[in-house]
Amino acid sequence: MLVEAPRVNANEDNLQLIEIRVAQGERVEEGAILFVLETTKAAVEVYAPEAGIIGRLDSKVGDFVTVGAVLCEIVNENANAASAMASTATAGVNEIAITAKARKAASELGIDLADVSPSNGRIGEAEVRAAASRRSGAMVAGPDEFQPVIPSASLRRAVIIGGGGHAACLIDALDGSGYDILGCTDQALPVGQHVCGGISVIGTEECLERLLAEGTRYAFIGIGGAQSSEVRRAMFERALAMGFVLPPVIHPSAIVSKATRIGHGCHILAGASIGPRCTIGNNVIVNQGSIVCHDSIVQDNAHLTPGAILAGGVSVGARTVVGMGATVLLGVQIGADCLIHNGAHISANVGDNTIVDAQGRRHLR
Repeated sequence: MLVEAPRVNANEDNLQLIEIRVAQGERVEEGAILFVLETTKAAVEVYAPEAGIIGRLDSKVGDFVTVGAVLCEIVNENANAASAMASTATAGVNEIAITAKARKAASELGIDLADVSPSNGRIGEAEVRAAASRRSGAMVAGPDEFQPVIPSASLRRAVIIGGGGHAACLIDALDGSGYDILGCTDQALPVGQHVCGGISVIGTEECLERLLAEGTRYAFIGIGGAQSSEVRRAMFERALAMGFVLPPVIHPSAIVSKATRIGHGCHILAGASIGPRCTIGNNVIVNQGSIVCHDSIVQDNAHLTPGAILAGGVSVGARTVVGMGATVLLGVQIGADCLIHNGAHISANVGDNTIVDAQGRRHLR
């Protein structure tokens, strides 16, 4: 049986693979979660339609896959190989996707899944517990303690690391995306300070381990950096090492070609535009109104600040910051760890560790 990428949103033909939970040769049970895929508006868990052995597994985390693309093959242990190869299905996604945790919770709580209201086309554990809460008129016990259940709660619990201006832009971009944002962590701002859209500071970075242990799987780096990407880079790597998933964020008003690759933890903000055959590395910010033309490469941890413009075939090195309104001509290469000042016009290659001011003067950092 071939497991295919499902259609999550009617108008999106591409999904990003953000988690793979199986390995080639591994035996899986029916209902086991195989993959987590994400569009710009929703995530979906793809689960095994039958028990068997994982055979072909060509995909890798970070890949963009088209709807209907084969993610893996499940070989039925009780069927011959020819039969298994001939059988195809879209795994775990019908009109309503039901996660394995949801099925388990429904069984434990005596809930008929037909009575559970889906959220964004899927039924997860939170939706099952919400149905149980409505039925009993009381709180439903979680794994460790009693907690209030909100009918619209989502399993996509997330935290934003940082509480400044970039965090506010993220909250704006994530509005309606289906993430349950618990709040922001910040080392300087007081707990309870409002950031944006009803989201407030909930503590410092010291609470991240606890949030992760409590089931908060997603994190977004709400740290910008007008002159340096170093703090943002360090926090991104720390969050990954802790075990958080850091998905990309694409504001609904941004224009991103289907023929472009976007890395983990990238933030494509309001009004940005990215043309075809571009490669945007991990933890990159393409800020408000920035333009990245065809065939350009922006490497890990770089930051294109508001209104920066890259012509076609431009390369921007890792950790480089391109200032507001700066323009980079066709085919120019900018090295790593550079700082391009606001309004600079770059018409020739720039070496590593170089500062270019608005008048075009260059010196080493």
